[in-house]
Amino acid sequence: MRIFVTILLLTGSFTHLVSRDSASINLGLILKQIKAYHPTLKQAELLPKQGESYLRYARGGFDPKIFFEQREKTFKSENYYTETAAGISVPTWLGLDLKAGYENNSGVYLSPDLKTPSNGLSYAGVDVPLLRNLVTDARRTGVRQAQLFREQSEAMRAQLLNELAQQVIQDYADWYFSWQEKEICRQAVSLLTERMNAIRSEFQAGGKSAADTIETAAQLGIFSLMFRDAGIREIKSRLMLSAHLWNESEQPVYIKAGTIPDYTGMEFLDSMLQSFPNTLVTAGIQNLQPALKVMDLYVQKNQLEMRLKRQAMLPEINLKYRALSPGYFEFPAGSSMGMNSTFGLGFSSSLFLRKERGEFELSRLAWQESGFKLKQKVRETEQKVDGLYQEALTYASLSRDYAIVSGQYKQLYENEKTRFIAGDATVFMVNMRETRWIETRIKLNDYRQKQVHSAARYLELAGVIGRIF
Repeated sequence: MRIFVTILLLTGSFTHLVSRDSASINLGLILKQIKAYHPTLKQAELLPKQGESYLRYARGGFDPKIFFEQREKTFKSENYYTETAAGISVPTWLGLDLKAGYENNSGVYLSPDLKTPSNGLSYAGVDVPLLRNLVTDARRTGVRQAQLFREQSEAMRAQLLNELAQQVIQDYADWYFSWQEKEICRQAVSLLTERMNAIRSEFQAGGKSAADTIETAAQLGIFSLMFRDAGIREIKSRLMLSAHLWNESEQPVYIKAGTIPDYTGMEFLDSMLQSFPNTLVTAGIQNLQPALKVMDLYVQKNQLEMRLKRQAMLPEINLKYRALSPGYFEFPAGSSMGMNSTFGLGFSSSLFLRKERGEFELSRLAWQESGFKLKQKVRETEQKVDGLYQEALTYASLSRDYAIVSGQYKQLYENEKTRFIAGDATVFMVNMRETRWIETRIKLNDYRQKQVHSAARYLELAGVIGRIF
């Protein structure tokens, strides 16, 4: 947690910093701008709301329902029948429905089974499934699946944040290190230009040969081309990073040319690598990685569907019972509720169950298929995580080693330049030492960039890099 707090402390107001010091920017400010206005983050915030809405919709299947109905027929001033019914039905999680109501029917031609006392007839009872839909039914399965979908929407949100964070960090790293390479080449061109002017002056005075002038000019030409090539990559990477930036008016924001990227804010990658070592991640990758969690919840949803289809193969036996009372639930003293009641028992079943067995088999195969896919994905992710972790550590080690080598070549170059000024070295040796020094600096820059890419990808697969938002 302290890592993420540190990053947030590094972030100020993007607009204010640019207006105050438009020549410099860091990752913290980029993340601040993205967190405030990026469309993907706004999209991610919709996912949990969708999960809640879906769960509310599924729970609606257990909402009590009230009803009222009145039918009457009058012909030639004679009341054939008047039927009035009102009541409430309360579904329960146990699968049975509680029902209560009131009926008041009258009329000359009213069907005998519909006749009620003059003050009406009230009832209270229950509908109970005895086989099919006893263990589970469409309503209960729908709620359980909606609960899984809510968890899934949270995991999908985390997945979006992880992918965005990884891409932003990699794009910022590309811009920073391409700018660093351009700066290395610019410095090399500047140093060579000074030496070229000095050698040209000495050549005109007869102190240097034409070969020294040509060789230095060729070296300057190579570094100039490298500078231009690095400049193109810097522009491209700066524009790629700008694609993530928006303002409060949902208008794109562009990083101005000449802005200097700062490494400040990138150090948290090393801290996160230490906080989430490879052994811990691979032990619980399915719980950490949002994409795997989404797949796992999908497997659970398919399992619920399979159980529902299994229920559909059972015979449908439904029991209905109603206790009756004249008036509004006024049971006479000493009377038994069972003496005034209605009772019903219904049975139905397909003879061959071909439809039911087919649906169950399809749902079972879908569940098994999703389970196999999850197992394979977990295995692949574990392999990738392990490889990326080792890769990040290797690039970190190479960066440290190349920093030492680069320092050594710099010392050789400085010594050779001192000897050249004293007249004890040739232009060829100075140029060669300088070329090696520049090459090691560029190679060091390249390894550091690869280290950031590997660390960002590792932390994305580990499911933790999105926490920077």
